[in-house]
Amino acid sequence: MTETPGDRIEKLLLRADSAMKRHGAGADDAARVARARRTLEEARDIARDPDVPQFVRDLVQRRLDGLDGLERPADGHAAA
Repeated sequence: MTETPGDRIEKLLLRADSAMKRHGAGADDAARVARARRTLEEARDIARDPDVPQFVRDLVQRRLDGLDGLERPADGHAAA
């Protein structure tokens, strides 16, 4: 059975969700966001496939855009 681009994107979105939900002793927020970003960037690359509907591309991009606010401190400056 061959995995479709849509199937792969769905798995990557779930993986990004899991990365962001992991909380625990010593959990590193910056590392969680970085893992989620890498996963969503992979999903964005796969979403470039012409068989992937535009709304899926838009969803992946919105999820990536949502991470931007998590990577900036409250004062609005990018973290170094």
